Amino acid sequence: MEQPSTDKEILGKGLKRLALSVLFIFAGPILIYLGAGSDHPIIFLMPGIAFSLLAIFLIFSGIMTVLDAMFKTKKSR
Repeated sequence: MEQPSTDKEILGKGLKRLALSVLFIFAGPILIYLGAGSDHPIIFLMPGIAFSLLAIFLIFSGIMTVLDAMFKTKKSR
């Protein structure tokens, strides 16, 4: 029985998504915090919430891509 190998191209794509999500993981809460103490909170709250949601999406998408690269066989790709 042949052991499936990891697709390095897809793995790199998933790791790039996870690395990009780190930026949004920090930027979202910082903007939300700035908006909470501001006179015009909408300027910081809206992008902060959007960045936080984008971070969640990128983390989920990156983990799924990494798992696909590691565990899918050549037949299912």
